[in-house]
Amino acid sequence: MFRYPVAILLAVLITATAVVDTFLPAVFSGKHYINQYPAQKTFKYLITDNCKDSKNFRAYEAKIISYYDSTLQQWSATKGKIKLYVAKRDSNLQNTPVLKYGDVIVSSDRLLPVSNYDSTFNYVRYMKHKRIYHICFVRSFSLTDSNQGNKIINAAKLSNAYLHKRLEKTSMGINQKNLAAALLLGDKQDLDKQIRNQFNTSGLAHILCVSGLHIMLIISFLSFLLKYILPAGLTFVYIRNALLVLTCWIIAFIVGLTPSAMRVALMLTLFIISRFVNLNSNPLNLLLTVAFVFLCFDPLLMYNLSFQLSFLSMAGILILKPILQGYVLRLTKPKRRFFQRIISDAAASTSAQLAVMPVLIMDFHAFPVMFLITNLIVLPLMQIILISLIIMLVFADIPLVCNAVEWVCNAEMSLLMFIASAFDKNFF
Repeated sequence: MFRYPVAILLAVLITATAVVDTFLPAVFSGKHYINQYPAQKTFKYLITDNCKDSKNFRAYEAKIISYYDSTLQQWSATKGKIKLYVAKRDSNLQNTPVLKYGDVIVSSDRLLPVSNYDSTFNYVRYMKHKRIYHICFVRSFSLTDSNQGNKIINAAKLSNAYLHKRLEKTSMGINQKNLAAALLLGDKQDLDKQIRNQFNTSGLAHILCVSGLHIMLIISFLSFLLKYILPAGLTFVYIRNALLVLTCWIIAFIVGLTPSAMRVALMLTLFIISRFVNLNSNPLNLLLTVAFVFLCFDPLLMYNLSFQLSFLSMAGILILKPILQGYVLRLTKPKRRFFQRIISDAAASTSAQLAVMPVLIMDFHAFPVMFLITNLIVLPLMQIILISLIIMLVFADIPLVCNAVEWVCNAEMSLLMFIASAFDKNFF
């Protein structure tokens, strides 16, 4: 335990958060909108994410920033998070505009308590841990302002949207484009529901979001290139490490500075810096430090599914992989590096899946039994796939080069979908 001092602090923080959340009722400050509702029914909402499209509504997360006090006849500040479902057509059957991050709207539509819509998933508890207690089906609103969010996050989301448009201009198939957007830009919104389920049940769900795997593969490829591009010498070692850190944050930026991408970028930044200054740091200590820092800012993040899966999978790889890999290598004693690489990939995949298994079973009542086979097939291809997608976006305006890379990327996306459908099996 003394090798991991942060683990003690992290355990205390997690325990204290769980106790407070379990035994103490939610406490709302005087400025929370719940203290004004339902007496006040007209609110201003600040959109805090881009829309998630459905058949009749566009879903947004938003902050309530003020309410109209009918007694004083003026706007008063308030706070609180809410889920908005904006109708695609207003009450006069006019098409409503697509809202974006930083937009401010005014609506008097009724707020409804969050309720469970599926017997297999406790949606009320999930939303409570995000401090969202109401939803609102917005059928009529007025747009009063825009660009009111965080300027850096807004710029990140604009860059993500720009790259998404470049991807849409390619000649790839619709499903292939949507899968490429999920792999490279972290956007699963338009991905076909059946295809997404196939990736979930085949054990490939982790490649559908920009995770540590994606950034590590890109960073390792860039590090390999820089070793041959930059000359030897201490100065160029510093430059190479600085470029690797910068690349981590550029990738996080282009996917919209999502919390999951920022967690991975911070983790890799600390790892690269520790190696950069010749500190013999333990990777598990770094992981625990990152988790502790994020939970200090937002303790309820411990209930976030993405947070749980990303850190548990990384912890599984750091703790279990050396044990599994060493055991298999002792039994088989492979002499070829090719077989050693297969064993290493299999150990990493197995370790990550074993670590997240309790969460998958508890929240989704399912566990992908084919994960080992699918990951052994897909993981060696992922670096090639990601690099080819990047090349396609970079050369999207050069017809001959783009057409050739588009054909390759389209074939890669089709292959991934075929593998996911072929191993579409669950344990439960």
